[in-house]
Amino acid sequence: MSQELLAVGLVFGLGVGSQVLADRLRIPSIILLLSVGILAGPVLRSIPVLEAYALRPDELLGDMLGPLVSVAVGIILFEGGLTLRFRELKSGGGVMWRLVSLGALVTWSVAAGGAALLLGFPIALAALFGAVLTVSGPTVVLPLLRHVRPRGPVSSVLKWEGIVIDPIGATLAVLVYEFISAGSRDEATQEVVVSIVSTVLAGGGLGFVFGRGLASVLKRFVIPDFLQNPATLALVILVFVLAESVQKEAGLLATTVMGITLANQRRLQVDHIVEFKENLTVLLISALFVVLASRLTVEDIRSLGLESVAFLGVLILIARPLAVLVSTIGSRLRWNERVMLAAVAPRGIVAAALAPVFALDLEAKGIDEAGRLTALTFAVIIGTVVFYGGFAGVIARALRLSDTNPQGLLILGGHAWARAIAKTLNDLGVRAMICDTNYQNTSAAWMDGVPAYHGNLLHESALDGINLTGIGRFVALTPNDGVNTLASRDLERLLGRKSVYQLDTADRTDGEAGAERGRARTAFREGASYGEMSKAWAASSQVALRRLGLEEQTDEPHAALGEGATAMFVVTDAGRLAMVSPDTPQEFEGPAWIVGLAPPTRPAGEPA
Repeated sequence: MSQELLAVGLVFGLGVGSQVLADRLRIPSIILLLSVGILAGPVLRSIPVLEAYALRPDELLGDMLGPLVSVAVGIILFEGGLTLRFRELKSGGGVMWRLVSLGALVTWSVAAGGAALLLGFPIALAALFGAVLTVSGPTVVLPLLRHVRPRGPVSSVLKWEGIVIDPIGATLAVLVYEFISAGSRDEATQEVVVSIVSTVLAGGGLGFVFGRGLASVLKRFVIPDFLQNPATLALVILVFVLAESVQKEAGLLATTVMGITLANQRRLQVDHIVEFKENLTVLLISALFVVLASRLTVEDIRSLGLESVAFLGVLILIARPLAVLVSTIGSRLRWNERVMLAAVAPRGIVAAALAPVFALDLEAKGIDEAGRLTALTFAVIIGTVVFYGGFAGVIARALRLSDTNPQGLLILGGHAWARAIAKTLNDLGVRAMICDTNYQNTSAAWMDGVPAYHGNLLHESALDGINLTGIGRFVALTPNDGVNTLASRDLERLLGRKSVYQLDTADRTDGEAGAERGRARTAFREGASYGEMSKAWAASSQVALRRLGLEEQTDEPHAALGEGATAMFVVTDAGRLAMVSPDTPQEFEGPAWIVGLAPPTRPAGEPA
């Protein structure tokens, strides 16, 4: 096996493996990705007996490394743009736009000042470093939001800021670089003006035109379904290259605008494109962080000192709070929401990709201090991810803005036995909410004191109108298996596949798994279809309860509830909810309540 082939395998294997391990350990994946990259690169290169196995991206890819990294970042930003809906900004749009304009200028100024005073950078180099550090990015912001799950407008503001700031910050960095590289002040001013106009026209214009064009083509079904994803990917790369040929880093703006344009087209479903791009983005992120971190040297790492820690403190404790303060003046955000915004500002892949490029160019021009840019940027990335990843959740809980481990349940279907189950769960201290298009069902739920949403969950704006505070699981209980499947797919993107369930179907063949038919996890037990559950309810018209005493255990909740019963949930005295499912058999331990449906001959207990 050639060294080159081994290196490619290691990059993707280590990257994806780090993502899986980070998920198991519940830590930000970027920490493991960068750590693995440093171990596989500079650390192995410093050990003579292992030096041959070290990653050397520059030798592996040569001059193609820079273009490949740039295209990959463009694809990542396109995927981020696909997740942005203008309706999300109804309550925080003004704050978001001020954060990526006034807030970015404040961050730039404070970071540049800190780099000059604490790191000893010349003014010009400090200004460039500060511009690089204005970016954050979806690769670090979105996973953090999934972990913290802040309530209210904070989530949408942070998501939009994390994606929109990347092309803006990259453009700012390019402008500063061109100003530094220009021969005279007049020439520098002229180049900056030309660059701004070129970026807006090439990046914004091409992104919008191609986004609208692709949407029109997809609406008319010109491209067959099986070619829509590869065709979209090819077009994204083409748009990126065209914009870059006009103005450096305009490609990032072009792909972001293209994604936003496509996402906000009416009567166009882009879910299949989003899903494809999400999978591709995970693979690209895994490889990019490993590759970029492996390019560091031991000398780069040794050059970091206490001044780097002090500079990190300036970014976290001064630059971000001040940027948020300036950006939220006069807004309707509450004080705790403003504090939450100040508690999330990690740096990501765009900063990691920009810094080495500028460092190499400036070193070639004789600016020796530029060699420190790369190591310091990676130190900032690791430091901000560790800090915000470790404390953002704590801060959100202290501010009452987060549900990091929500136990609530969203139920699709408001028929009689679904309402009864929801009421029982609420009585046991678990937030259970009904969603149904039938007004009689939702009004009956309201009369029973059960939270309910009247509307079609399949509508693209439905999830924006539902208060999902405290909701961590979903189960589809309607008689329409197709509706159950479609709704489950939508909720899987929000809650994850492990937390989404649907009823079994009566027409399932023996041995046919739900996952093989594109369905969610099977709820309760095999054969528990809507018809069977309705028969059980018709026979008893009551929810069955069984108390598990202290230290009492069972791995057969159905039998524990009674002969012929269907156990559905187990609720502990601490308010933790567990779904009963044949997909994941588990042992339940008291003190807890088993909740389900059973024949009327089974006497039902009462909650304590």
